[in-house]
Amino acid sequence: MLDRLYKNRCPVSNVFADRTVTTAAMAKKFEVTENQWTSIETIVKLLKPLQVITTVFCGVKYCSISMVRPLLNIVVKKHLQPQINDDEIAENFKHTIIQELKDRFKLGWNPSSVVSARQIASFLDPRYKDLEHEVADAKEEIRTRVKSLLDDISKNNSDIQIQTSETKNDSSALAFLYGDKGNCNTDDSTVQLQNYLAEPQLRFDFDALEWWKTRAMKYPLMVVLAVKYLGIPATSVSSERCFSTAGNIVTAKRSCLAPETVNMLVFLYQNKQLLTTVNVSFKLSIGLLFWSTN
Repeated sequence: MLDRLYKNRCPVSNVFADRTVTTAAMAKKFEVTENQWTSIETIVKLLKPLQVITTVFCGVKYCSISMVRPLLNIVVKKHLQPQINDDEIAENFKHTIIQELKDRFKLGWNPSSVVSARQIASFLDPRYKDLEHEVADAKEEIRTRVKSLLDDISKNNSDIQIQTSETKNDSSALAFLYGDKGNCNTDDSTVQLQNYLAEPQLRFDFDALEWWKTRAMKYPLMVVLAVKYLGIPATSVSSERCFSTAGNIVTAKRSCLAPETVNMLVFLYQNKQLLTTVNVSFKLSIGLLFWSTN
């Protein structure tokens, strides 16, 4: 709102100055002073990083929970640090926002702190697995917690290892010939964790989900944990969008729709892009088949 107001500063000022449009009493009441324009400009610059990071957290096509702590740390260190030329408004704003972010998201760490799902998700994200945004004690606790979760998966889901091993053995002739020696103990949770730590950290613009998809055979235990934690959304925006979609479908004139019909309509609307892609691919396949037969 403030950004749009500041961009239209000249038209707004011209309307206030035009007595054929705005009376003197109205201009006096609504006119924005030079100091207020300066304050608006400062506040817009300060709010911009928060607006951008909020938009990122609201995404639904990528793992967002793993980005919460790393991106908040970047915003605090690169965009909200006090500067020499900061005025009183900027100084108070930065101090308040930094304190609120640390309290709200528990960015600090002390001996009594508990490893959260956000921290585990960040570790399982190959873009933030080095945990550069965490202190040394927190890094060690997070890795220990992940190792414990992997051990639990290994004990309670031994069928995952067996199934994965069989798949690898059948994947190629070399895997069949090498047999168990070709596995190199990759089904062991300790080995998988060590190999994952040895992997190079990805750039921030890489797709973490695609990375895990291509390495599901290499880390059969860790990928189970990655699917569990990286699938958590950072915000409730996706569910709010679903409620909004349902509200637009079940209008006053369509209040007698059956629940099953509403569910199907919401599903079709939420997946319309995927359905369009499948439809285009199907038509293309039919076209190629028809062309090849002729």
